[in-house]
Amino acid sequence: MDYPKEPVQPTKQTQPVEKKSQAKLLYAAGGVLVFFVIFLGGFWLLQEKSSRIVESEQPFVVVLPIYDIPPNRPLTAGFVDKMEDLGYKEGVDILYKRYGYISPGPEGIERLHGIYRTYIEEGVDLIHSLEYGDTNVALQETKAAGKPIPIVAGDLINPVDLGLAESWQSSGNNLTGIAETRPEVIERALELFTTIAPNIRKIGVGTQGIMAPGEPAASYLKTLREETGKLGIELVEYTTDVPPGPGHKEEVIRILQNIQEGEIDAWVHIPGHFFANQQAFEHQMTVRLKIPDMLPAIELDDNGEVVAQGEAVGLFTYGPDFYEKGQQLAIMADKILRGGTQPSEIPLELPGRYLIMVNLKTAKAIDLAIPSEILEIADLIIE
Repeated sequence: MDYPKEPVQPTKQTQPVEKKSQAKLLYAAGGVLVFFVIFLGGFWLLQEKSSRIVESEQPFVVVLPIYDIPPNRPLTAGFVDKMEDLGYKEGVDILYKRYGYISPGPEGIERLHGIYRTYIEEGVDLIHSLEYGDTNVALQETKAAGKPIPIVAGDLINPVDLGLAESWQSSGNNLTGIAETRPEVIERALELFTTIAPNIRKIGVGTQGIMAPGEPAASYLKTLREETGKLGIELVEYTTDVPPGPGHKEEVIRILQNIQEGEIDAWVHIPGHFFANQQAFEHQMTVRLKIPDMLPAIELDDNGEVVAQGEAVGLFTYGPDFYEKGQQLAIMADKILRGGTQPSEIPLELPGRYLIMVNLKTAKAIDLAIPSEILEIADLIIE
């Protein structure tokens, strides 16, 4: 067989090199197109996912306390301030529902049911309650709705005894918060009060018809009876059968004005009453009789100053720091909202600090010298 001496030069139409180059271009173009389609699809999915994440990150909705009167404003302020410190900017990360003040009496309880029912239907992430009355209503309404919305309560008393929680370690429901036990607190308060005024033999209190029924008044009165009995002090109870409504305030004022010198040696204000400035009228009575009076709580603002001085705080107070309690409560709320912790997994806590307040203005008005040992340990002295 003869072979050509030189390779054959193919024509342009049959150049295999040119066909190979076009194939490469087609493959490359196809690859780029596929990559571009995949890239666009991935980018779209990423954008879609990103937009969905942003849309799902809605602010937490929190119901603030509805019994918004002293000593509860500082508790709410402490809560809101601490939540901001924890990164919850109002209007961005968290929305607060502020209803305003409702009296803690029977009519107020009925209104509370409707208010909480509405909030639950609208959708909220957490309820910040205060004491037994509003906390119990919140528990009832969340259970009835089948929505165990977390509840953090800031001013509970004897929560296990009253059936709000199974134990201090675990409520067994959608509740946690800050709570106290009455005996230890009142025992210490009376110890300090009788050191300030050692001649106390009879303490006056307004009970049936003057204090609101139920909590927090009931447990306070029960414990006060027990603790004064241990000290040999007589508890003189003033009552009325006039129901809340027209003429009730005037009746309470009349009773206070009719108390005469020598009937009692001191006065203790029972927490839970029917009108906001009732303790002011009680204080006026004690100044008239020149006897010491004691209140169960101190209202301090975020600067540590007394929100309402003079008649609103009486002579002596021993009670928890409500602003600090609000901060404690915020830490619990954060564990629930962002930490995913269930309220029943957060043990109930005691208040972190108790405060001793002495009002020297009142002491001067009733001609009472405050012992130096009390002044040395007092957290707050009003001059």
